[in-house]
Amino acid sequence: MNLHYLANELYYQRRRTLAAIIGLSVGIALLIVLNSLSAAYRQAAHAPLKEIGADVTVQRPGNVPEQLTGAVFPCSAVTIRNDQVKKIQELPGVRGIGKAVLLWVFDPQRAWIVLGIEQNNTVGPATLSRAVTEGRYLEEGQPEALIELSFARQFHIKVGENISIAKNTYPVVGVVDASRAAKITVANVYVPLAEAQKLAAGSPQVQSVSPFQSADVNLLFIKADQEKITSLASVLPNIVDKKATIGTPDSFLKLLGSLFALSDKFTMAASLIAIIVAVLIAFKTMAGNIAERTREIGVLKAVGWTNRNVVTQLLAESVVQCFLAGLLGLIIAFVVSVGLGFIKVNIPIPWEMSPTPHFLPGGGDQVFKTLKLPVHISWSLATFAIFLSVVIGGLSGGLLGRSISKIKPSEVLRHE
Repeated sequence: MNLHYLANELYYQRRRTLAAIIGLSVGIALLIVLNSLSAAYRQAAHAPLKEIGADVTVQRPGNVPEQLTGAVFPCSAVTIRNDQVKKIQELPGVRGIGKAVLLWVFDPQRAWIVLGIEQNNTVGPATLSRAVTEGRYLEEGQPEALIELSFARQFHIKVGENISIAKNTYPVVGVVDASRAAKITVANVYVPLAEAQKLAAGSPQVQSVSPFQSADVNLLFIKADQEKITSLASVLPNIVDKKATIGTPDSFLKLLGSLFALSDKFTMAASLIAIIVAVLIAFKTMAGNIAERTREIGVLKAVGWTNRNVVTQLLAESVVQCFLAGLLGLIIAFVVSVGLGFIKVNIPIPWEMSPTPHFLPGGGDQVFKTLKLPVHISWSLATFAIFLSVVIGGLSGGLLGRSISKIKPSEVLRHE
């Protein structure tokens, strides 16, 4: 292989070189953007659960009580027994569990959405400790409450005041801005888990619909190994209830709709098409370039170049051009991904995961988690794209080089 000849060929035939590089770079850029976009939507689908440190949520639907008085369960979240929680903790892939109790409390003067949380568990709604805007967070073993900011403003509730919920009095120790907290299981009052369990266990309306003991819950948040999420989602209904609602990143991805949810199969098919287009562009461009050089190759063979010399030289030129095309495609894809990163996507939160009574203000409104699309090009994808470019260059240069290297100098020069 003559490096000087290679450099001169690429430089002095700039139009031909640029045509080959630009054509292939479009296919490579398309491949990178499609896969980056698919990965971005999958990452976005993780966001609602990631905010509460979980990968899976578990709820069990039930019936509506005959009378909406006192503490009741939302129909989307009834009792999950303590023994069921223990079985789930023993499942392969489960790294941690957060527990909560969600209640609707209908007092004579006011309706409350109450969420009982574990104060210091990193899995579950306890992450809202970062959203406290006034006062302090809940302390262990204290019968106290946090109030949601908009609810506090609506009913003029301040830190230091006492609120009465189902004949139980709680001092308000802090205010939480729900707009900064996770959108899953949003409430207007947050109390320690033990207090909510006490309210549920002592409520005739709860017991009439779904028997509840003091250690039971009605919401579970599971931190799991990523490769085990799908298998856990299929096993959990067998433990909790066949009709259990299992929330996973895939379930959020489906909520984005067919226009946005780029499935693995679609991405694979589109990537395959992009690769085929890139290969065809490379072959067509290289074939045209080599066909123009028939006389040149005949002269080279006349002065002593062997078939192997010709194939090696054309192979090197093809690989260099395709490598440069891969780099250009990577740059194009990076620019496109930066632009796509400004797009905002609204991820719908199912009503079951944020169940506000429909007959209360805002109860019928769809809740969304809004975030910028996290598009970025991974190192593995970038490396694969460059490697693929080199492979395409090697295949096209090698096959076309072998074909044209068989020409005889006499047949070419005879017509000159």
